[in-house]
Amino acid sequence: MATVDDIPKTYAEAVRTLAWWHGEEAEKDLIIFAFPDPRGTVVRLVEVSNVFPETGQAIAFPMGRSQEFPFKSEVVLVTTEEWRQIEAGKLSLPRKWDLGSKRKVWPHEAA
Repeated sequence: MATVDDIPKTYAEAVRTLAWWHGEEAEKDLIIFAFPDPRGTVVRLVEVSNVFPETGQAIAFPMGRSQEFPFKSEVVLVTTEEWRQIEAGKLSLPRKWDLGSKRKVWPHEAA
């Protein structure tokens, strides 16, 4: 169980925390992109890895709030090839997700 200090209090902290939770024990090829929610209430991530099954779709899996994570979240799991198709405009992201607003959040870039 998370301590009070571990619970994200801001939207930016929530994005970093969820990316870290999903990335820390994942396969080495995992790349995670965040797509900001203009209202700052739903953490939206696209996770790219070849360990995911290829589905030909970009389906968001929603999760509700919890005591440890007081934000809603939506996560899309795609293969590297499906990500290429998303970037090429051949595969669509969920409605209201703007490809131009993506930000890489995992792995962390060296400073």
